[in-house]
Amino acid sequence: TGKDLVMERSVKLEAQPNAMAKGTNLICCLTVKGALVLKDDEIVSDGVISLPYNALSVCVSADDGTVIIGGEDCKIRVYKVDMSQPSSVVLKEEHVIENGHLKAVHALELSHDGKMLASADVRDVCVWSVDDGWTPLVAKGRWCFHTQRITCLAWSKDDAVLASGGNDDSIYLWSLSKKMKRVHYPFAHRGGISALEFLDSGDNATSLVSSGSDACICQWDVTADIASKFG
Repeated sequence: TGKDLVMERSVKLEAQPNAMAKGTNLICCLTVKGALVLKDDEIVSDGVISLPYNALSVCVSADDGTVIIGGEDCKIRVYKVDMSQPSSVVLKEEHVIENGHLKAVHALELSHDGKMLASADVRDVCVWSVDDGWTPLVAKGRWCFHTQRITCLAWSKDDAVLASGGNDDSIYLWSLSKKMKRVHYPFAHRGGISALEFLDSGDNATSLVSSGSDACICQWDVTADIASKFG
């Protein structure tokens, strides 16, 4: 039987939101006017933080110390979260990944161990080394088989496999251990993929859950495909 969802809190935004990501306790919400930072259901930034570019995608590190934002200008900006004033959290730009993408950056996802950042535009999926100065592990032109905007990314629980989904109705699986190979699931959702997530599966099985514009949620057993392509 279904259960009703009850809203416990609401936060009034000053502008239309277009992306959101959560670390452990920190949430960064992107709006058409800039970024808003929340913690423990309270806004902790001094209102909307104005950004000199159109921000499209965001992810937050597990320790809540880093916010990464992808822009329409094809750049990825890395910010340190300054919590010295708890009621006025500030994002301090620490690094900019330039020339990594030729198109706007629509998706970002940190690996579970925090050592790799995946990013995507309308064609390319790239991977960056966090510990090695954001150098590319997979640069543009390698994982470039999507034909429309890539909307979501997800790492497997062991960070061995990366999944990408796009408006081209396709889901791809990638592996850093076999960069030249890929698993392709065409026509996964009519109208495009909206979200991806790997499940905790027992018996050495790997399951992927996807949702799409067709109002469907699908669960994929990708164990055999991963073993045959990347094993």
